[in-house]
Amino acid sequence: MSANLGLTASGGLRHLDWNGRQVDAIGDAWVARLADRTAAVDALGLPTTWAARSLGEGFFSITAPGAASTDVVSWAGRTRGVAAVEPDFAINPTALPSDPAFSRLWGLRNAGQTGGVVGADIRAETAWNTTIGSRSVVVAVIDTGVDYTHQDLAANIWTNPREVAGDGIDNDGNGLVDDVRGWDFANRDADPMDDNGHGTHVAGTIGAVGNNGVGVTGVNWQVSIMPLKFLTASGSGSTSNAIAAVNYATRMRRDFGVNIVASNNSWGGGGSSTLLRDAIDNGGRAGILFVAAAGNDGANTDIAAHYPSSYPGSSIISVAATTRDNTLASFSNYGLTSVDVAAPGSGIYSTVPGNAYATYSGTSMATPHVTGTVALLAAAYPTANLAQIRSAILTGTTPVVGLAGRVATGGLLNAAGALDRLGALVRSGTTPAVDPAPVTPPAPVTAPVATPTSDAGDTLAAALAVNGTSRLSGTIGDGASGSRDVDLYRVTLRAGQSFVIDVDARSLATPSRLDSFVRVFNSTGREVARNDDAQGSFDSYLTFTARTAGTYFVGISGYRNSFYNPATGRNAMVGSIGAYEVVLSFGQTPGSNAVHMLGMRDAAPQQAGLSSAAFAAFAGAADTAPAGRPAARRR
Repeated sequence: MSANLGLTASGGLRHLDWNGRQVDAIGDAWVARLADRTAAVDALGLPTTWAARSLGEGFFSITAPGAASTDVVSWAGRTRGVAAVEPDFAINPTALPSDPAFSRLWGLRNAGQTGGVVGADIRAETAWNTTIGSRSVVVAVIDTGVDYTHQDLAANIWTNPREVAGDGIDNDGNGLVDDVRGWDFANRDADPMDDNGHGTHVAGTIGAVGNNGVGVTGVNWQVSIMPLKFLTASGSGSTSNAIAAVNYATRMRRDFGVNIVASNNSWGGGGSSTLLRDAIDNGGRAGILFVAAAGNDGANTDIAAHYPSSYPGSSIISVAATTRDNTLASFSNYGLTSVDVAAPGSGIYSTVPGNAYATYSGTSMATPHVTGTVALLAAAYPTANLAQIRSAILTGTTPVVGLAGRVATGGLLNAAGALDRLGALVRSGTTPAVDPAPVTPPAPVTAPVATPTSDAGDTLAAALAVNGTSRLSGTIGDGASGSRDVDLYRVTLRAGQSFVIDVDARSLATPSRLDSFVRVFNSTGREVARNDDAQGSFDSYLTFTARTAGTYFVGISGYRNSFYNPATGRNAMVGSIGAYEVVLSFGQTPGSNAVHMLGMRDAAPQQAGLSSAAFAAFAGAADTAPAGRPAARRR
């Protein structure tokens, strides 16, 4: 999109808080709508210094020099006939960074460029149209340290504003001298430089500088990364040092006002530690989310717990790893009650020490996708609390059939979806009290429920009933209605249940001429969702979550025939015709003291500064994930 934004001479772009969200708007410009679409500008009753021009149909552009948001809202409230007013939001092209290796980051934007399933990503591109992050948001990377001099990280490294570098004085009074960039708890000094590679790789996924024409970009183009080193050069560490790192972040937020919203914890091992769990809970009470890697044993952690990711707690998010094919990675741990969400973790390209880059795999690599998204949400909605952000992450996922029964949400991290959910929570002032219910797999269906016949399902009354996960085939235009043909399917959904509709026509092995259009209706025939083209094709794809329990209807038609009356089959228009297949998927409402890093399966030992023996010890994982389903829920 290329547009002249019409920047005003009175200030160009401005950044303001609107309905709890940070937005960019044009100068002193506002947009208003009158209840009477035929009303003239005189009906606005503007202050003498304001001006307006008609946009047609009762809409007006208003210039209000120097007026604050409260002034404009107050004017709208007292002016009879003004139905709505809002800032004149700045519109920009779809945000894609200039970083030359961006195309390798399939986890952020999977267009099939490196193989795999198109769209099997975290929807970062869409999220960036809302925010690219903020350096006022701080993320603690509790790991092997971070190469804070890296060309793609240096600008996004946190610095302690209350500490003077190199003066040998504890300026801020937190008990540590010269902790300008964080702290090294493994070596007990003020230099958290990465001597392994793991922590720098994690940091790059969270917040490598975006749009700088260098290397890669993180989930956040701009953010402040706080390096807290507690793992040694070999990738191992102790619970005591882990506790110290967690406590540092907690105290810096609680007592010194540092806006730490999350810590990234791509490590695990040892037994259950009551004291580490206490430290994590303290951080949660201070407002810090603890994002943890689920582990690389290919195991069900509902049966064999993995710590710290298996600790119960409302401030923990446990993360499994997926592949570019949108499947659970073979090495990834899983668990319906002990693992919350999945994120890209196989073949992840990111920063490593020495201005270099490398590809690693592991739940270590999945975790920073989630941590980065937490920071992105905090940048967009600065007033959001921990519970709101966590709920938005867990309820805004993309349902994936292969993840149902494997992670509590049954879905893949979706940054754009989480932003939408968080916006709704902030605007409503709602703070969720509990987690969403775990998503269990739907009952298996051994064969398609039915195959539509000519003109089947053209009205609600004739809609074909469907149950379970089903693959059906049909043809638009196969009966007397011709190109006005509609196929309707009837489903029953529970409140909060997710439902995925995947229509294939142009993408069939033998491509069809059908340019499909899909609509969802409630029991009265009122449309509640629709989709035309999805993921750059003429095929339709839609994810819908039922707000209330009841009967819903799925309508499939040809493009242009998108305003038919589903109750009567009338008002249909001529649309495209051809064969299709549709998949309907139903979700459900939602001893040792040693720890070590979790990841780097694909890296050569020298990339991470590890010996071959050390690499084998700390990067190994099972090749297959054993089956198994848990019986109890952890939260």
